[in-house]
Amino acid sequence: MSDPLVPIGDGLTSISPDEQAELIPTYIANRGELFAAEQANIAHATLHLSPGLDELVDDHYLRRLHLAMFGQVWRWAGRYRRRETNLGIDPTAIPVALRDLCQDVQTWIEGETFEPDESTVRFHHRLVQIHAFVNGNGRHGRIAASLMARALGRPSFSWGADLDDTTEELRSKYLTALRRADVDRDDIGALLEFARS
Repeated sequence: MSDPLVPIGDGLTSISPDEQAELIPTYIANRGELFAAEQANIAHATLHLSPGLDELVDDHYLRRLHLAMFGQVWRWAGRYRRRETNLGIDPTAIPVALRDLCQDVQTWIEGETFEPDESTVRFHHRLVQIHAFVNGNGRHGRIAASLMARALGRPSFSWGADLDDTTEELRSKYLTALRRADVDRDDIGALLEFARS
């Protein structure tokens, strides 16, 4: 299963020396080879994956999921980022923020605070907002949310795959919906609609 939100147009762009040092496969020299290796790793890791809800609301499981998705490509896979980035929270706050998110999701589901799809999309939004890892946060969040939807008896999210849009158009819609939810946590409708389109 390919991710419709992953840009593959810059496939010939070289990998920086800093990134090269963190790569496990030594043959990767450009973005096209990197995306192919990551996609193969993700496909292998998620092929028969069907965790229960109790696993998905466990911060340790979320780290293991990231490691499974990217562990054949990146040395830092499954480890929380340790430096500031232009996205995400302060890296020292990541462990507590993820545990809080997992507890919040358990409360939403047990208390039926939201419909299952809305709980799941809110989970995704907060995962991406925390931005726990160096890279792969969007893909990790989308896969974790789709797994959670299935654990709640709902179909996986399509994340725009059913739209007749280019990758750039899909990414723009997705990022716009995320930003709306960033500004107002109650404005989750656009992200929910995109997840099911």
